[in-house]
Formats: sequence, structure tokens, C-alpha cells
Amino acid sequence: MIHVANDLELYERHADEWWDPSSPVFRSLRATKALHIEILDELIEQELGGRAPFAVDLGCGGGLLAVPISRHTDHMVGIDRSGASVAAANREARRTGASCHFVRGDVADVPLASGIADLVVLSDVVEHVPDPERVVREAARLLRPGGIVFVNTLARTLRAHLLAVTFAEGVGLVPRGTHDPKMFVLPEDLIRMADGAGLELVRLEGEAPMIRRTLRTWAIHLRRSSNVAVSYNATFRRRAD
Repeated sequence: MIHVANDLELYERHADEWWDPSSPVFRSLRATKALHIEILDELIEQELGGRAPFAVDLGCGGGLLAVPISRHTDHMVGIDRSGASVAAANREARRTGASCHFVRGDVADVPLASGIADLVVLSDVVEHVPDPERVVREAARLLRPGGIVFVNTLARTLRAHLLAVTFAEGVGLVPRGTHDPKMFVLPEDLIRMADGAGLELVRLEGEAPMIRRTLRTWAIHLRRSSNVAVSYNATFRRRAD
């Protein structure tokens, strides 16, 4: 069997499992979102006064972040290339009564007007796209002045390659073929992309696995860390024109 790296079709093939707690495909992704929901809750409170009236989740998948974060919003729009994942996200939004709408689309060419969003989310996205700089520019385009974009991704380092691909995919913590380490993005490169798109860095923090909990649950759980050599998250603010 030929090994395929950065296999985006796995999200289409397994879209019915996004909200299944027992799914081995999404078990780690669901677990890591707990940290990102916590961080987004804080950011919305600290940077946006507790509300993000219009939010966009680019590369939303099955809505693992958009649905819970929508409690802070009047409108949450999710965009993803996987039609089956978009359908799963819409089903979950209807089931929970979340104020979300999910559509199929290209995160590098988003079908939304400029300057409408208070919050844009790029969670586990930039390491999967062929032109991350273009996607960052699209995120910035959607933001009103003062709006924020939240990004989490993997650093292009040997340590990230070994932990996220060789180990995590090798032992089945995440599906084989999820990542291509050549597409990982160093923090300094992400900051450069953001600066060129009119975004200023608000904060940068690393993420590290909670080893005991990960081994106990066989799903990757994350904590905050000062080390940005594996995975990290960054928040940027749209500069005033």
C-alpha cells in the first residue's frame, strides 16, 4: 500500500465519526480541542469583551471548535473543503441548537465579504494547505480592524516530526497519513506571514502533550507550554487601516 502524507480525504471518508467519542480517527483531535476551546474562551473575554458577534472558522471540519465557541457569537460560519464534514457539522449544530452555519468552500478563497468578522479561527489548518500565506491573508481580509485571528499548528522541527508523525501516527494516536512534516510552519514564519497581511502578534504559546493522560486515554491531551518546538498557538490582531 502506498503511504499518502497529508491525506485530506480521510476527513471525507470518516465524516460520520466527527462527534463519535469512540472514534479512533478523531479521538485525539477531539481531545486537543479542549485546550483550544479554553484558550478561545479566554481570548474572547480578554480581547473582544466577552463577545465575538461574527466569527468564522476556516477549515472547520465537523465543527469541533465552531459549535462550542458559537455560544459567544451571534453568527458563526464554518468553511471546509469536505462536503461530508460540513454536513456533519450542520447536523450537530441543529442537534444542539447552536447558532452556526457551515458551508463547503476553499479557505484560500473564502466566499465571504471583507471586514465582517470579529474572530477568525485557523485550527489545525495551515500545516495542511499548499499556500499557508494565502490562507493567512484570507483570514486577515475577513477581519474588521481590531478583530483577532487564532491559529494553532505544528512547528517545522525535527522534534515535531518525531512526535507528531513518527510516534503519534506510528502507534495510532492519530491516523497514518494525517500530516506531512514538510508542510509544518515555524512560528517565525507564521508571524512573518501575519505581519505581511496586516496582523500584529498578541500572544504566542507552546503546547505540550499531557503524557500520563494521553497514555491512559490513548488520545492526545495538551497543556500550555513555553516551548514552541512542537505544536503552538498564536493570536493576532488586525491593525487599523
